[in-house]
Amino acid sequence: MFGISAALATPLLPDLSIDRARLASHAAALLAGDCDSVTLFGTTGEGPSVETRTRLEIARELVDGGIDPERLLLCLHDTSVAGVRAQVRAAGAAGITRFLLPPPCFFGGAQPDGLFDWFDAVLRDTPGGRFLLYHIPQVIGVGLPVDTVARLARAHPDAVVGVKDSSGDLQTARAFLKLAGLEILVGDERLLARAASLGAAGSISGLANFAAGRLKRVLTARREDAGLNELVAAILRQPVVPAVKALLAEATGEAAWRRTLPPLRPLRSGEAHDVAAAFRAFRNG
Repeated sequence: MFGISAALATPLLPDLSIDRARLASHAAALLAGDCDSVTLFGTTGEGPSVETRTRLEIARELVDGGIDPERLLLCLHDTSVAGVRAQVRAAGAAGITRFLLPPPCFFGGAQPDGLFDWFDAVLRDTPGGRFLLYHIPQVIGVGLPVDTVARLARAHPDAVVGVKDSSGDLQTARAFLKLAGLEILVGDERLLARAASLGAAGSISGLANFAAGRLKRVLTARREDAGLNELVAAILRQPVVPAVKALLAEATGEAAWRRTLPPLRPLRSGEAHDVAAAFRAFRNG
C-alpha cells in the first residue's frame, strides 16, 4: 500500500524565497511521524510558482541531508516534453525516481490522442522513473481520461505505477480503481475511507502536513472521520493552498507558514479566523 504522503507545503522567508531549512526540518518531522512519504512542489507546494532549478536544487538538498529518496516524490511542471525529461534526469542523478506527473496545462482543448502522445514521449525517454499520473482538471483545466491512462499503463508498464485523482469525484475514483495493477490515490481526503474500501492505495494530502495520523487511521480502518471531513469542507470554502498554510501556521504556532507565492495571497483575517476555528474544532473533536 502506498500509504499517506504529505503534499508538502512550501515555507517562505520574508523576501518570498524558500525557507530551505524550515522545509527540510518539516519534511524530516513528517517522515519521522505518520507519513510514508512526502511529495515536493505539487499543488499544495505551489510548485508551478517555483523556478525549475530551485525545485531540483531543494530536492537534491533533502537527499543530501539524509532523507531517503525512496520516500520522496517530486512533482514535475513543464508543458514541453524536453523540459519534463530534463527534470527527471536531474532528479535521477540525486537518486529520486518517483514522480507526480500532471498533463501539460496550456492547450486546454487537447484531445485524448494528443495527451497520450505527450505522456508517451515523456515516458519513452525517462528510464528508471516511476510515475503517478496526476488528474486535477478543476485546477489546471486538463484532465486524464481513464482510457488514456489505461493505454499509457499498457505501453509503459514499468513506468506508470498509478494515478493521483484529485478530482474530488467518487465516480471518477471508481473508474480509475477498475484499472488493474495501478495504485490509485485520492487527493480529496473526504473520499479516502470510501476509496480505500474499494482498493485505493492511499492519499497525497495537504492535510498530512499537520494531520497525518488521522488520515492514516482513516486509510487503515476504512472508516469515516467526521471531524476531518468537516475540516476539509472548511478549507474548500477558502482559497485552498492559503487555507492549508494558515492551518499549518495554526498547528505549529509559526506565522511564517502563512506566506504564499504570487499569484496566491495569504488568507484575509476573517478567512483565517474561520479556518482557525475549524481547526480547533477538529483538534478537540
